[in-house]
Amino acid sequence: MTRLCLVLETPFALTVSVGIAQQAGVGYHITKTYELGGEGAWDYIVPVPSQHRVYIGRTNRVIVLATNDGELVGEVRGIKGAHGTAIAEWSGHGFATSGNDQSIVMFDLKTFKELARIPAAEDADAIIFDASSNRVFSLNGDAHSSTVVDVASGRLVTNVPLGGKPLFC
Repeated sequence: MTRLCLVLETPFALTVSVGIAQQAGVGYHITKTYELGGEGAWDYIVPVPSQHRVYIGRTNRVIVLATNDGELVGEVRGIKGAHGTAIAEWSGHGFATSGNDQSIVMFDLKTFKELARIPAAEDADAIIFDASSNRVFSLNGDAHSSTVVDVASGRLVTNVPLGGKPLFC
């Protein structure tokens, strides 16, 4: 079984390592290192092995890298406070949290163009796609809630109060 493993070395470097599932005497090893460069801090790193891509939130955009050579495939622009990214491949849509303007940006997976901006809540941060419900759920830390979005339409379903400050890693 092949697994993609990301190891963070510095604020501007990304190490991608591909290894074989651990067997007796066989472990993971670093196969390639890619320098990210560019402006802005970064947050969640989301690998999508079926696309051979990695999505990385970078302050005001999401960058998309090819895992085979580290080349920039594209960028989702116009995000204010980029954090997490969720990919719903079957729909052709990606979703990125835009924490500073309390929204979720739905984008096209081929062109990386914005398709919709969905209202979320304060501190929209982590986001995850749930295939069984065809929904994405953002975790809104300061708002103590989760925003639920329909993947196909890109429309807000509801905001669910959670209590505490939800986040994941």
